[in-house]
Amino acid sequence: MRDYYDVLGVSPDAGADEIKRAYRQLARRYHPDISGDDRGATFLDVSRAYEILRDPARRRQYDARLGRQADWMSDEVAIDFPSVSSVLDRMRLSFFGDGPGASLSAEIALSGEEAFWGTVVPMHVPFLRTCARCGGRGEVWTDRCGTCRGRGELSMEHEVRLRIPAGVHDGCRFRFSICPEGSAPTFVDVRIRIL
Repeated sequence: MRDYYDVLGVSPDAGADEIKRAYRQLARRYHPDISGDDRGATFLDVSRAYEILRDPARRRQYDARLGRQADWMSDEVAIDFPSVSSVLDRMRLSFFGDGPGASLSAEIALSGEEAFWGTVVPMHVPFLRTCARCGGRGEVWTDRCGTCRGRGELSMEHEVRLRIPAGVHDGCRFRFSICPEGSAPTFVDVRIRIL
């Protein structure tokens, strides 16, 4: 049986707010719509852990069961490194940002013929990628990273070929996302305008 506190990355004395915050961060990271199908099992583990630990009665039962099983491991020592938490928070922020990802909007102007027959529109979607040289820290040893200029991330562009279906109407909207390796997902909302 997996330790649900370890699954969420919180200590056994964590409060309800800390458990909820940990669950939300992990759910954003491992949700199948964002991470792909290969992490669905991890998302289920995170969801199960949250379901148990958010309910005070179920949490007490789980803690009692865990306490009975943990007696034979009483000689193990838990070491906490509070000085590392700020570094981990900065890394988490640089990799995943404050929210589930950036959101961009664009408007595409089409001729009547393009709208009638459909077309393919090339787009260059900007996104931020974690700097590979400094790993998102903004520094290499004690010097500021020259690649990202101390920001920990680089501005990049991802080329997308958006296929507009035949018979599209003025005001139609398309929504898609990109998730290049080393960056949070970027959501793009495209509105069609027919000239």
